[in-house]
Amino acid sequence: MKQIRWVPLISTILISGSILFGGWYIYRHQLMEAPLQTNIKDISHVQQAEVNWQPKQVAIKLRVTPDSDIREIVQNVYKVTAKQAQQRTVDIQVINDKTSPKLEKWWSEALFPVAEAMAHQRYGDIPDKLASLAKDKGVKVQTEMDNQYVYVTVKDDEGNSKVVLLPLQGQPMGVWPNAKSDDGVA
Repeated sequence: MKQIRWVPLISTILISGSILFGGWYIYRHQLMEAPLQTNIKDISHVQQAEVNWQPKQVAIKLRVTPDSDIREIVQNVYKVTAKQAQQRTVDIQVINDKTSPKLEKWWSEALFPVAEAMAHQRYGDIPDKLASLAKDKGVKVQTEMDNQYVYVTVKDDEGNSKVVLLPLQGQPMGVWPNAKSDDGVA
């Protein structure tokens, strides 16, 4: 019976594993994430884009200029990712680093009527409810909609802004995936 030589066996396994997984990581990053990230950054008004490629999903975090048309940007992102994403779902989040406590407080007050309208699929009520809540608060609200999201852009007099994407096929009640999270990403 032969004696197993453990050092060469373990060395071979470690080297093979690092080549296999390192190659996969380099392939995913260099041939999938990096070109997609570059294409998204080339979209007008996109300041920063982070792409995270997962087996069933492509997660994209965007930082946009305050004066941008978020609906147009999201539609362009979907056009850019359509070919590469293939069967994966595309999850877009907007990084709101230009927000203020005033806007966050206002949004937390506006969230209930918005959630109610979303739950009952009464999307046409959202602009009226937000406009009435913004009245006399020093807040300007812009709402848009397409077949995937309700887009809400809130701005105050100091130049701060908050962008919220409310997915039409989202959870029936509760906080949406791109509302405020612990890491400050919205």
